[in-house]
Amino acid sequence: MDYFEWAEEYYENARRVLSVIEKKKLLLKESKKLTADRRKELNDDIIRYRRIYYELNRIGDTLRSRAEGAVREA
Repeated sequence: MDYFEWAEEYYENARRVLSVIEKKKLLLKESKKLTADRRKELNDDIIRYRRIYYELNRIGDTLRSRAEGAVREA
């Protein structure tokens, strides 16, 4: 596996996490009868998944940058 493939794997995982975030947002918007605790739980989940999403993208960007650097050096 080279850096480009590795970066793409991180980006794919980020897309999966984004899908989970969107589903949780939809639950939050569609469910009118949510308790305050459930609403807070969903918001906390979204915040946690958002951090994971940004971290996956940051690592993907770093790997892609390394891959481009390796191509220039070759």
